[in-house]
Amino acid sequence: MGFLDKVKSGLNDAGNKAKVLVDVNRLKLQNSSKRKEIEEIQQQIGQLVFEAAVGRRVEAGIHELQPKYDRILALELEIQENKAQINALSDEKECVCGKTAPLEAKFCSSCGRTFDAPPGL
Repeated sequence: MGFLDKVKSGLNDAGNKAKVLVDVNRLKLQNSSKRKEIEEIQQQIGQLVFEAAVGRRVEAGIHELQPKYDRILALELEIQENKAQINALSDEKECVCGKTAPLEAKFCSSCGRTFDAPPGL
């Protein structure tokens, strides 16, 4: 039964990897839509500020802009949380330069920065 156990184990591993890939792609798609929403809000803010600057509006009141700022900050936080989940699922860590590296890496292959050793080592 050793051969069948190996086949079964291989199929289980493939299934787990496929599930991880689906989860990672779902999170990346969410981040993409969140970035698009951020860009749309930034365009709205720019339009309000422009109209105030050229005198088409008396002013772009903080009561109009603050909810837009808050939404952008919330979306950015959600994107960071999704990135952390992606890194956890992919067994990767993110460097301050924005590139990812394997969890066991001591240096970033892109910028050369040293990763801090995990506590307890």
